[in-house]
Amino acid sequence: MKSVYNLRIGFLLFKRLFLQTYHPTFLAANYTDARASVMIYGLLTGVTSLLPLIFITTLIKDEETIFSIAVLRVLCILISLIAFCFAKFRVRFFERHLFSNMVFFIFSLVLLHIPMMIFDSLNHSFYLYSSALAITSASIILWIEPIRVIMFSVVHFVLFLPLNLMLSKSLKLDSYEVSQNFFMVLFLLFAGFIANLLINFWRFEEYRHKIRLRVTVGKLLKTNQKIQELSRIDSMTELYNRRHLLEQFELYKKRAKRENLNIGLVILDLDRLKMINDKHGHKQGDLSIQAFAKTLKSRVRATDIAARIGGDEFCILASPIDESGLVTLTESIREKMETLKIPMFHSDGNFVQMTVSIGGSLFPASEDPSFDELYHKIDEALYKSKHEGRNRVTIVK
Repeated sequence: MKSVYNLRIGFLLFKRLFLQTYHPTFLAANYTDARASVMIYGLLTGVTSLLPLIFITTLIKDEETIFSIAVLRVLCILISLIAFCFAKFRVRFFERHLFSNMVFFIFSLVLLHIPMMIFDSLNHSFYLYSSALAITSASIILWIEPIRVIMFSVVHFVLFLPLNLMLSKSLKLDSYEVSQNFFMVLFLLFAGFIANLLINFWRFEEYRHKIRLRVTVGKLLKTNQKIQELSRIDSMTELYNRRHLLEQFELYKKRAKRENLNIGLVILDLDRLKMINDKHGHKQGDLSIQAFAKTLKSRVRATDIAARIGGDEFCILASPIDESGLVTLTESIREKMETLKIPMFHSDGNFVQMTVSIGGSLFPASEDPSFDELYHKIDEALYKSKHEGRNRVTIVK
C-alpha cells in the first residue's frame, strides 16, 4: 500500500511539473505578455537568420549551395517577420489560436534546418546547433509549457540526430566529434527545459500571488463597504443616522431641481419616552424606540429616507411628494403608533402604549433652504404639536 501511495505521489508530482498546461484564466491574465514574447522571439530569430545570410559567401563556397541556403534563410526570415507582424498588429486568427500558432512557428523554423543540413553537409553541425538553439531560446522566451518543450526536444532528437549521424559517417568524421555534437545538443535542450521549468514556476507563483492579492483586495473592499454602511446606520433601530440624512438631503435637493420635484421633510418625536424609561426602565424604552422604528420602516416608501437623529427624535426625507401625500404619510404613522401595543419585556401579557408628535414641511424645487434652516422651521411646528396636547401632526409651508 505504501509503495502504491508513493507511486501515486510521484506521478502527481511528475504531472504537476512536466504535464501541466496553462489554465484559460492564466492565459487570459497574461495574454499581453505572451503576445509580446512572440514579438521578441520573432525579432530574435529574424536577426539570427539574417546575419548568416549576410556572410553566406564567406561560409559557403559552392554557388548552388549558396542559393539553396539563401532561399531557406529568407524563408526563416519571412516566418519570423510574419509571426512578429501577426503579434504586433493583433491579427484575429493569430490571437484566437496563439499557442497553436506558436507551435507551428517553432516547428517551421526548426524543420527548415533539415534541408540546410542536407544542402550544406560540410557545415551540418552548425545547423544542428542552430536548430537546438531555436528550441532552447523558445523555451526561455515564449510562453510554452514544459510538456511542449519535451515534445520539441523529442522531435529534434528523432529527426536531427540520425541525420547528423548519417552525414558524419558520409564525411568520415571520427566518433569523438559525433558524440561531441550529441552531448552539445543534449546540453542545449536540457538547459532550455530546466530554464522553462524555473520560468514557469515563477510565472505560476506570480499568478497565484496576484489571485491571492485580488481575493484579499476583494475582501477588503467588502469589509470597507460594510464599514461604510455601518457608519450610516443607527445600530439600535437599523434606520439611517443623521450623517447619512444630511448627505442625502443635498442629493435630494439636486435631483429635485433637475426634475422639478417637491421635497418633504418630517420630524417625529416620541411622546413621554422619559416616563417609560423612569417607570419601566431603559430596556423598555429601547424596545419602544425599536417598535417605532419598525412602524416607520413599514410606512415610508423605498425612495424615502427614514433616520434617527437623536435619542427619541426621528426624521423622514420624502421626494417626490405633494402636500396631501405628506399629510397621509404622517397621519398613517401617528394613527399606527396611537393603537400600537408594545409588549413589556419583563411581564408577559402586559404592554405599554405611546404616541408621537409630528412636524413637517414641504418645499418646491425653486427654493434652496439649508437643512438647519428647514429643521428650525419644522421644529417650531413640532413644538406646536407638543404644546397642543401631543399625538398631533402640524404641517407648515
